[in-house]
Amino acid sequence: MRQDLTNEEAFLLKRLVDGPWKGARVVMPRRTRIPAAAGDTLAIADLERARCIVVIASDTADDVPVVNLRIKKAVSRHGARLVLVHPDDLDLDRWPHAVHHVRPQAGGYPEAVRALRKHEYLQEGPVAVLYGDGHGTEDGTAISAAAAELASAAGGTLMPLYRGTNERGALALGLLGEEADLEGCDAVLIMGPGAPPASARFTAVWDFLLRPEHGEPDVLLPAASFAEDQGSYTNLEGRVQFLRPPLHVEPPLREGWDVLLDIGHRLNADVEFLGIAQIQKAVAEAVPALAALADPPATALAPTTVLYGPARP
Repeated sequence: MRQDLTNEEAFLLKRLVDGPWKGARVVMPRRTRIPAAAGDTLAIADLERARCIVVIASDTADDVPVVNLRIKKAVSRHGARLVLVHPDDLDLDRWPHAVHHVRPQAGGYPEAVRALRKHEYLQEGPVAVLYGDGHGTEDGTAISAAAAELASAAGGTLMPLYRGTNERGALALGLLGEEADLEGCDAVLIMGPGAPPASARFTAVWDFLLRPEHGEPDVLLPAASFAEDQGSYTNLEGRVQFLRPPLHVEPPLREGWDVLLDIGHRLNADVEFLGIAQIQKAVAEAVPALAALADPPATALAPTTVLYGPARP
């Protein structure tokens, strides 16, 4: 499935996987291999208030550009110090006077992180501990555990660096577990980018375009793009963000949640909802981390006292 699956689509897909599709393998290609965050994590805006920022197993300029920008502001404007744990030269190495760079060998991240507990930079707080998975090359679970130990020892706050648009939402909904392998599957539904396994005898692709890696699927279903889909994402800090699609879906095209609802009805799954508002309320009741879905914003923006022209900045 695609990384920008909405919370509402992920919720319905989980109902299908728990019901008529029980036993199906769920794979999100190129996902970040770190577990679901436990409890509250650092807000992106709070990075600029940190006195020390530890970045583990992530090239933030490539993985999470928004976070990379906030880190730069924290250092250049507010004098924060950086501790980088990564084998390569990074964009954040631009301040030699404020950066301590540890370069672990493959598989050596946990040990390198634990060795930082008494480093001088971590003695002044607030301390922010950010961690990734080496872009899929390292043991994300072991790195997560080491990062949590370091944050606890330094009195700091954690920020898991999920690369995908809505990885955190899919994890909160329990849709993603251990990394699965599609090899051996006879029938495959590909939602978005991804290639079918060699074992597939039937392949259905559900996407807004046919990609080279899709090959020649048996069934091609048109999907609404992100610019047409209602719903919500959960960003990497755990905040629910509602979508305001600028384009209307033109029939016979249908939004993803609507199609999944129809599939669920036909398969007698537990999806008795009359529209996206009811789905969002059900998600909010079932998953505390997504409780904000119970209070969506108004469908129309409130008027402002300022007139905007075509050159609005």
